[in-house]
Amino acid sequence: MPQADSSNVTLRLSLPAGGGWGTHKPHWTDHMLAQSPIQPSAATRGTAPAATERPLRALHLLATLNLGGIETWLIEVMRHASRDDLTIDVCTTRDVHGVYDEEFIALGGVIHRCPLQRNPWDFGRRLEQLLRTHRYDVVHSHLAFFSGFVLRSAARAGVPIRVAHNHMTGDLVEAPGVLRPLYRYWMRRWIDKYCTLFVAVTSASLQSFRGPGWEADSRNRVIYCGISLERFRQVGDRAAVRAELGIPRDARLILNVGRYIPSKRQALLVDVAAQIAARRHDVYLVLIGAGALRDEVEQLAKSRGLSDIFRFVPAQPGIDRFWLAADTFAFPSVSEGLPIVIIEATAAGLPIVAYDIPGVREAAAASSSATLLPLDATIEDWTSAIFNALDRLPLSYVDRKEMLDRFPLSIEASIRSLKRLYGLSSSTSKESSL
Repeated sequence: MPQADSSNVTLRLSLPAGGGWGTHKPHWTDHMLAQSPIQPSAATRGTAPAATERPLRALHLLATLNLGGIETWLIEVMRHASRDDLTIDVCTTRDVHGVYDEEFIALGGVIHRCPLQRNPWDFGRRLEQLLRTHRYDVVHSHLAFFSGFVLRSAARAGVPIRVAHNHMTGDLVEAPGVLRPLYRYWMRRWIDKYCTLFVAVTSASLQSFRGPGWEADSRNRVIYCGISLERFRQVGDRAAVRAELGIPRDARLILNVGRYIPSKRQALLVDVAAQIAARRHDVYLVLIGAGALRDEVEQLAKSRGLSDIFRFVPAQPGIDRFWLAADTFAFPSVSEGLPIVIIEATAAGLPIVAYDIPGVREAAAASSSATLLPLDATIEDWTSAIFNALDRLPLSYVDRKEMLDRFPLSIEASIRSLKRLYGLSSSTSKESSL
């Protein structure tokens, strides 16, 4: 295989292929499930190489391979997908080491470094050179509005399948003036012009970007990001986790997982904790994540005299023990595409308390114990909802296993959807029998 310039690529390890608020009890409708197993579209039919020639080669673009919903989903795809008919590499726009880098390479992937820096035109030229050198069949961009620039370069390089993948329900970048709106305008135009497929993580996310008439464009698709269910088919060790956290053996544990950014609203949990602590002394809050606002939230808890009931755990892979030892999941985020943590909380059998926003609503559709609050809910509303959630025990091990047997959001379903999106027949994939 041709090698890219060494400044842009890491080594490859070649391994053998292998309504009002209350308890929310939605269900996955046939319409929602039908959108996940995607059928090959006219945009992709006939473009994939025959299985006897070589696997179809896809390049995914994202900022880094650090901890995050997109990155964790992609590494799960790599862990579970057969590479007989599809190989996946990544191109990162930041020249930094990612948490998942070593594992991604060990699983047979290539990591190309193509730093964006300050000159997007130089980035575009380098990306085109990379694509012409490696002759990818698919470019799959997870870079929000900047996907327009990426797919323009992919089209210029002759890549036949060009995918823009939207993971949000709005623009998370707040910038004054006219430059940001102008940027969004041109990137939307380029995405529409150069994408052969537009994918979103929920129907709400798709509508937010493509408009209310998105169904009329055959390029538009929804792929729900699944998770590895085997992680939740084990018995949790509640006592060991409480000992690790330094809290009483019989303590009730409220879990939150997410980046410390303004939209995640972890500071609200400090206000909630103050009311909880005034009424109960057996409840602790465990916040797992990293980000610019972590110190601010931690200092807020300290200033309110609540340090003793908070545990701030650094972001890390492999937090299954916390999912299986918690009593409820509290998630006050106000902007989500498809929050993977809501899916994980559901798979862990936890009662959930969150805001009733579109992305959360779709992610919680498989939960039988989710309380979704309106955006104008008060701290008292949140406290009451969490107390009610604590009164509902997490699913037992037996009930959780039965629930997982019919859980719709598995990583295997995601892989089947991804391969169909690229025009690969599920009959040629090992995942078709899973």
